[in-house]
Amino acid sequence: MPLEVCDDGCVDLRSDPRHCGSCGRACSAGLSCSGGECSASAGGACAARAGGAFVTLEKCGSAVKLWITNEAFVTGAEALQRGEPAGVPVLELFAGTDCDPQWTWHVNGATATFASSPPVGGCDVCPDLMERDASYYVQDVGVWCPSAPRVVAVDRR
Repeated sequence: MPLEVCDDGCVDLRSDPRHCGSCGRACSAGLSCSGGECSASAGGACAARAGGAFVTLEKCGSAVKLWITNEAFVTGAEALQRGEPAGVPVLELFAGTDCDPQWTWHVNGATATFASSPPVGGCDVCPDLMERDASYYVQDVGVWCPSAPRVVAVDRR
């Protein structure tokens, strides 16, 4: 398996969603890297989900596709998408990829909420920074609270 050096690390350009086909060529939210090309997953558990919504947030130029089952959060995300105030998203972090394969972490969609201000120090970070030090953010910080994110999409299922 040939590896290339990108961002001071060795990556497989055939499968790394942050360096798909070449260094720095990231796949968009919800796409995976296969054979050096970004493409939609051919189905799988995420495509069949129901009883919630895929909410795509953008922070620092990076999009994150989240599976959310908390109806109040989904309604707040729709309000943010319309430009209405909803507060700061507070999202409990877990290790492991879910429906957005570009990230090695995901959020608990059942506990997602909005707060008037970030609940803990260090949780208002860019997704790329969380990815670079995922174990610290998942284990030590425990939440992601992106202030002023852009809601790219809300796809109710």
